[in-house]
Amino acid sequence: MSSIYTDNTLKTVREALCFSQTFLPTTNQGMMYRSVLQDLIDEIDLQRPLGTNGKHDTLHTKDCGCIDK
Repeated sequence: MSSIYTDNTLKTVREALCFSQTFLPTTNQGMMYRSVLQDLIDEIDLQRPLGTNGKHDTLHTKDCGCIDK
């Protein structure tokens, strides 16, 4: 377990990680990095969950970072 700090929102970081996954090659190394990125995305989804429609809406957690919760 590691702690990572960023000034960016969880939404922005998740979007960047998903975007990055699309550019990784299908080599063994690329697949390994894809898995690492997916682990980070999964952790973000625990902190800022998305509904079946892909929206965060009212699925607030103590860590989601929303002001309107």
